[in-house]
Amino acid sequence: MSVYVRLQVGSEAYAVPVEQVSEVAALGTVRTVPGSRPELLGVCNLRGQIVPVADLALLLGVARVAPPGCLLVTDVAGRRAGFAIDGVSAVCELGDPADDAPSELLVGAALAGDCLIGVLDVPRVLDVLEQVRS
Repeated sequence: MSVYVRLQVGSEAYAVPVEQVSEVAALGTVRTVPGSRPELLGVCNLRGQIVPVADLALLLGVARVAPPGCLLVTDVAGRRAGFAIDGVSAVCELGDPADDAPSELLVGAALAGDCLIGVLDVPRVLDVLEQVRS
């Protein structure tokens, strides 16, 4: 079992390995970047560092129920990005994700009680985000 940050995106549950999360904060002000694709909401100033902010719901193809209120900041091998999410529900252990992922942005899914949780492939999401920014 590994430790994950469980989060909500729309009506769906996802998880990110805790070692890939640097922080969770209020979404705050996001400045748009002219000419960017819809997935890239813009950039924010997080304690003096400019962080790109992507709409995780758009990247995953999930319908939004309400505007996002949280910023999940990831850092993988020096690649840092923020993802607009609806909230964080827990930091907990999950079993190893099954390999049959319905999206290229997931490594798989894990079962927690009766809830199926998609486990994000953060390096792959960052790759897609870099393509979006190009």
